[in-house]
Order: sequence, then C-alpha cells, then structure tokens
Amino acid sequence: MSTTNGPLFLGLDLSTQQLKGLLVDEQSRVVHEISIVLNERFPEYKTSSGRYVDGDVVTAPVLMWVEAIDLLMSELAASGLAHRVRGIGGAAQQHGSVYWRKEGVEIIQNLDSKTPLKTQLQNVEAFALLNSPIWEDTSTNKQCRELEALAGGAPELARITGSVAFERFTGTQIAKIKENHPDVWAQTARVSLVSSFVASVLAGNVVPVDCSDASGTNIYDVQARAWSRKLCDAIDPRLVEMLGQKVALADAAVGALSPYFVQRYGLSQCPILAFAGDNPAAFAGFESLFTADDHSVAVMSLGTSDTVLFPLDTYPYSGDMSSLAMKHLDGHILQHPTIADRYIAMLCYKNGSLAREWVRGQCLGADSSWDEFSKAAGSGPMAPTAFGFYYLSTEILPRAKGIHRFEKCTSGDIVCPSGAKYKRVDRFSDSTQGNDCRAIIESQLMSMCVDYAHKSTNSLTGVAVTGGASRNQALQQAIADVLGVSVFAAGVQTTDGFEIKTPAMPAYGGAVQAMHLLHSTQQADSSDGAAAGADKYMLQRICSPDNAAHAVYTQALADFEFLRDHVSSQFGG
Repeated sequence: MSTTNGPLFLGLDLSTQQLKGLLVDEQSRVVHEISIVLNERFPEYKTSSGRYVDGDVVTAPVLMWVEAIDLLMSELAASGLAHRVRGIGGAAQQHGSVYWRKEGVEIIQNLDSKTPLKTQLQNVEAFALLNSPIWEDTSTNKQCRELEALAGGAPELARITGSVAFERFTGTQIAKIKENHPDVWAQTARVSLVSSFVASVLAGNVVPVDCSDASGTNIYDVQARAWSRKLCDAIDPRLVEMLGQKVALADAAVGALSPYFVQRYGLSQCPILAFAGDNPAAFAGFESLFTADDHSVAVMSLGTSDTVLFPLDTYPYSGDMSSLAMKHLDGHILQHPTIADRYIAMLCYKNGSLAREWVRGQCLGADSSWDEFSKAAGSGPMAPTAFGFYYLSTEILPRAKGIHRFEKCTSGDIVCPSGAKYKRVDRFSDSTQGNDCRAIIESQLMSMCVDYAHKSTNSLTGVAVTGGASRNQALQQAIADVLGVSVFAAGVQTTDGFEIKTPAMPAYGGAVQAMHLLHSTQQADSSDGAAAGADKYMLQRICSPDNAAHAVYTQALADFEFLRDHVSSQFGG
C-alpha cells in the first residue's frame, strides 16, 4: 500500500468557537487540517464567539453545531481525502448537554443522504431544547447546593464524583432544566454531552458518553466507573437510562459511520470512537507523543486561563475524610479517557495570561513586549524574599481576588510556620532584587506546586507545555526551576531545526486513538513514508532545571502556601 493512498484517521474537536478537523496518517503525522469558525461561517445565528450570553446563562445553538458537522464533511470531501478515512475519533467542550426528543433519535437512524442534516433534524423538531447550556453557564448555584446536600456534603460529593459541586457541570444543568422547564424535560427522551452528541450524529445513533467527560458531570461515580444511581435518581429516576447506562473509554468503537456521510461525502463506513472531553483528550494526545512509558508527566496549558493536567495511579479521594487530599478539594479528578484504572487531575487557574499581560503593562508600559517582560523577570528566584499574588478576577485556586504583595522583614506582622515574618507592601522595594514580572511567574507556578502536592504523592518527571504563553523563555525556565523537572514542547523537525508547533490536541488525540484501533484489529502498513507536507509531531526537551534555584523554591513553598492561605482567608466573595 503506498503512503499516498494509505489509511487516514480523522480527529474532530467541537470547541466553543470552532469545529476543528485533523487528518492523521499511520505514523501520527498531520496531513490535512480543516477549521470551521462558527461565528464566521454561520453569522445567521448571531452568536458571540460561538455562544449566547445572557447574564449567568450561557448557551449555544445545537443546529449550528449540526451545520458545522455537515460543512466540515463537505470540505473533507472537497479535499479528495475522504475516501481514505478509516476511523474517526475526537472530543468536544466539556460540561455542555444536548436534549434529544424521541423523533430526533429516530431521524438520525434513518437520515436521507440527499437532504442536509439541519433540514432533516429541524423538520422533525429533533431537540427538546434548541439552545444547549455549555461550560460557561453559572446559573445553577441553587442546584449545586441541593446536590451537595443530597450527597451528604461537599466532601462526600467530591469523593463520589471527583469534584465538589460546580455550576457549569452537567448534572446541575439537567436538574435546573427539569425544575424550571418541565415542558422541555417532558419532551426529552435522551441526553447527550456535547462530545457524545457529535459522535451520535456521526454514528447515526445515540452512543455512550466517554468516561472522562462523564467525570465532568458531578453525577458520575469515578471509582465505580458508572453513573451514580443515588445522584441520578434524585434528579430523575429515568436519568441513567436517558444518559445511557453504558459508559465507554475513548479508544473504544461505539458505532460505524452513518450511511448518510458514506453516501453524501464518499467516506467508508469506518468505526466511530467514543468522543472525549476536550481537556482529557488533549492530555491523551500529548501522552501519545512520549516515546517512553512515562506515567508522571504533566501537561500545562498557558493561555487566557492556565490549566494543569497530570496522571494519577490511585484515586486521591478514596481515603478517610482527614487525608490531605480530602482537606483540599479544589480542582477536579477525572477518569483517564483510555486507561480504565487510572485518573487525571485537572487544576484550573482563571488568572493566567491576562494577569501576566496586566502586570507587563503596569511595570513596563502598554506598548511593552514579552521580550521586555522576560528581561524584567530575570532568571533568579525572588522567593522567599518577597511574594506577590495577582487575582484580577476571582480566582478558582485559591478562592481569592485582588493584588497582594508581601516582603520578608524582621518586624513583619504575619508570621509563617517557619518563623519567617512578612509584611504587606503596596510595591516591592529595590532590595528585593525583583519586581511584579518575576513575582507573578513565581506565584502562578508555586501555586501549581502546592496544588499538585495536595493531589499526588508521586514526583513529576516532566512537564509538556502548550498555549500562547508557553513560548516565553523566562516562563519556560521558571517552570523547570520551580517544579524541578525538564520542560518539553510539541513540535516538528525542520531543515532549520526543531520548530515548536502544537496541533489541535483534542482532535489529534482522537485521530491517534482511531489509528491505534485499526492497528489493534488488523496489520496496517508501517512504512515510514509520508505524504508531502505531513508534520511528524514529537516532544522535545526545551529546558532543564537549575538545581540550586529549585532548592530555593522547595524551601520557600511552606511560606508561600501560608501566605496564599492568608490571602484566601480574607476573601469575602
């Protein structure tokens, strides 16, 4: 089989703003990309960045997603590569939900390839709710408190589901719809997450939810790897059946491509894998790039918000209520998307790049560059001489807001457990040998160290970085020094050397899982050739820790955590 005619694997990712498609060959090389930016391609829906915002209520039109799937497949057909696709995997934004009417379930099983998807689904009123609640919706505070009370308290809910109650999670969204819109709920026959919705449309049948995305609902028992009957039944005794009793791993086939797409776009009737949540799918995508069997590498995404995902061999909330993990219930524990007895911890920090950008402007001026920021941040530890906390908006980890600076001094009124004394300051003195540019980097990364230790006793062996800020060299080195590990980046080898270049990881992870499925079921061509222009992605070490600097940060962590707790204790929101 020649490499120009060999099998390809399609990975999809339906995020808030776009539907992304990647075609990957047998050597995991990206050979083609398609991007459907929702606002640009479907202006008639009048969405803002792919969604509707009405105060705390944030939704997205389901039929826009339907049209995006059709449009992406038509562009795939136009590329001339559709006939080579031998498997489809993917992901979607976590926590959103889709409400099927009985007529919708029936129509996707009997689609007419001559008529567009939207027309057919719209004609039968396939959805009980045309605008689906998504991850940004924070209108379910009442339902969150009720769910925690039902579980026996927030710690018990976290022990069962991996998280305390969160407004954006799916279980409380479902509870709110049933309570506030009984007419919608009465028409609902099945409930999909956004991920399983995309897979269902492709498969022509409502397919199981992926286990990692189920972990973001607050009604899934992560240790039992099944929906929590207690929590689901409290919302509605039919809910488990509406969600689908079976929950799948993201490397499992849940169906075959619908005849609609086969006949309309010239694809083969290839396997459809269970679609995962976007964050765990991205983690799995990075895992596929490591050549060693290394289960202790974290993925750090540095963007508008910062997110850290890392693997766990054991479930941290399985001990008694006095354990360290049970005392620190921030963050989320998800089931690993492809390994049944492993987990992923996810830490989210709202004040990421926007906070760094604010500090840059305050210190260096509105027209300053990131190179100037890196130079100002320097390379040596500012801790434990001084610490800064920069929460422009209410932070998730920890619960805090505002700008807080502390300097070490002999007369300070804040005494840490180590005996060191600190005082609040409005600005850092010249004697600190540092400034806000250095302080925000150290503060953000030391927070990640503290929160990692609350979830895992394993030592990290590396961090893979992605996101816009991951190219900043001062930040790269600080990650290595604070965490004491090598820092890796995804990229491609070019004639000029290694180029940092990260594919759309949720889509890439789905495509690679589809490729692995084919390899596990038949002997595929393993030729090392590739189509012209194909990108062979790999991870490469971009910096290593300075051991002396890491020792300073390690010794300073206890004082840092004490001051962070002090700041959080004063939060009145």
